[in-house]
Amino acid sequence: MTLRREISESPDTTPAAVDHVETAGPAETEAIGARLAATLRPGDVVLVAGELGAGKTTLVRGACRELGVTVPVTSPTFTIGQQYPGPVPVSHIDLFRIDRMTEEEPDLLADYLGPDTIAFIEWPPAAPSEHAGLGRIVRHVRIQHAGGDRRILEFA
Repeated sequence: MTLRREISESPDTTPAAVDHVETAGPAETEAIGARLAATLRPGDVVLVAGELGAGKTTLVRGACRELGVTVPVTSPTFTIGQQYPGPVPVSHIDLFRIDRMTEEEPDLLADYLGPDTIAFIEWPPAAPSEHAGLGRIVRHVRIQHAGGDRRILEFA
């Protein structure tokens, strides 16, 4: 696993630190998810982006294990989300089939987001203006294929 940090300009021109981690396989991606989870608290939302098969659910699975989830963690691709019981409930949401959050029912995600839940949202809206109803977003994660089982994870 390799880590590098760089300073990038965010859209509002405020410099922001971005961490890049390269993992060699699913076990390392899960371990990074666990490290991320250790920094989270109830009410936090993490946006997870990446193409199909990039390892979004693998990252979330590692986070869920760290958060005390003992049931199987699977991709919510064919549902809007999964809720996992644990010391702090965890929501795993997939917005792949949602074109625009502003065109959806306002309460679409109400069962998944809240002050007592930690939430991971796969396929988040691209437009930051659509993030307003998603809660307290604390991290943005982008996962990219890097050949074979290797992945590059970018945290902002």
